[in-house]
Amino acid sequence: MEEVEIASIKHKTTVSVVFLSLRNIGIQAISTIGFFLLTILLGAGEVGLFAIVAESVAILGYFSDVGLASALIQKKQPITIPELRTTFLIQQVLVLIALAAVALIYPNISQSKGYGLAEMSILISLCYAFFVASLKTIPSVQLERKLDFKLLSTIDIIENTSFYFFAVLFALMGYGVYSYAFATVIRSTLGLILIYRFSPWPIGIGFSIEATRGLFKYGIPFQLNSLIAMTKDRLSSLLVAGIIGRESFGILSWAQKGPRIPLSFMDAIMRVTFPTFSRIQDEKELLKRSVEKSLYYISLFIFPSLAGIAMIAPDIINVIPRYTKWSPAIIPLYFFAFSFAIAAVTTPLTNAFNAIGKITITTKLMIMWTVLTWIFYPILSFKYGYIGTSIAAAIVGSSSFIVWYIADKLLSIQTLKTISQPLISSLFMVIILTSINFLHLSPLLNIILKIITGTTFYLTYSYLFSRKEISWFLEQIKCLLIKK
Repeated sequence: MEEVEIASIKHKTTVSVVFLSLRNIGIQAISTIGFFLLTILLGAGEVGLFAIVAESVAILGYFSDVGLASALIQKKQPITIPELRTTFLIQQVLVLIALAAVALIYPNISQSKGYGLAEMSILISLCYAFFVASLKTIPSVQLERKLDFKLLSTIDIIENTSFYFFAVLFALMGYGVYSYAFATVIRSTLGLILIYRFSPWPIGIGFSIEATRGLFKYGIPFQLNSLIAMTKDRLSSLLVAGIIGRESFGILSWAQKGPRIPLSFMDAIMRVTFPTFSRIQDEKELLKRSVEKSLYYISLFIFPSLAGIAMIAPDIINVIPRYTKWSPAIIPLYFFAFSFAIAAVTTPLTNAFNAIGKITITTKLMIMWTVLTWIFYPILSFKYGYIGTSIAAAIVGSSSFIVWYIADKLLSIQTLKTISQPLISSLFMVIILTSINFLHLSPLLNIILKIITGTTFYLTYSYLFSRKEISWFLEQIKCLLIKK
């Protein structure tokens, strides 16, 4: 690969990571405030209902393109119009089949479970969102191929803002759980209009056997991993919901919301690094350094964020009297924070495996996690309810250490060494923030003192022991601003 091309990829990657990170910070700020307001206005059962239906419809997404979109992104050569139209045709056929299956199956489920108009309205809105998302695939692929995440970021922010704005607005007007349905339709329609306005393509239907064969060669193995992931995550969630009920599932949804916030930074890097790693997959040393940098900066931001959220969550609940209904979610939140910390390190590694074509390794790992999930989740959920579910998540997450071993053998990446400084400083931060509880301050003062103390300690520690890495990051931002 030419040095000029490598430099261009590095610059585009840095630009994309910065913009996606800023985008995700904005989205998370909006969604956190929106979710916070909704969980004041709505009960655990209503939150749980939306989460259950959302999980159900999300399952359809795994059957919507059999990995063809990822194959287009991963493809080394430029993509052609026949490939785009073949992908579009296959995807729409699969989407229509999935929606037809829902139409046939849902009436029986509705009758047996006693579902009413509320469940039906949420299902219809989410099916509509699923169909619209399939129409957005090709424009999104084109933008990701160009590493042009600025536009994608802008559209995502607009979609997310509109969803929570209208969801809260309708909830304030007294529409209850229907607020989710109205907001979902508005968000999906707005996003579709925007992405076709700014990223059009010669839309059409076509079929090329040659294009299909080439895309399926990568797409089918990739989608097999996605289907296994669906079995591990989505289906297991529905199983848990059936075991513990709507109220408890709503508590689990709340418990996962806070720890998921920092993962948005990881999502930004993952979205950029998959096409980037694919482009540099033949440059072994460059790939190794890129993966290590991804691991380090993900850990640098996510570890302290998870620690901080876990430490201030009880105080946030006690600030507003009406919010104490979510107190049972605190213990599960701790287990999810631990599980997400491991996932934050593991996901970039499996992402790298996929990008360089080592799909079979990821497949075997996904099978292992799926088996563990279906063993521990039902057993512990039956025995200990929603707390048992969160414990199971931590147990399954702990098995991810095997990925670190594989990364060392395959890419010579020493994961624990790479993340050691962010990990140590975050653990010290937890100890310091825990000691503040013994001061017996008011919840609001506790939050303020913990944020100031935790931030000051972590920044000071990172500056003393990770100055080189932080200087490199700041230098990249400086170069980015100069080039702009």
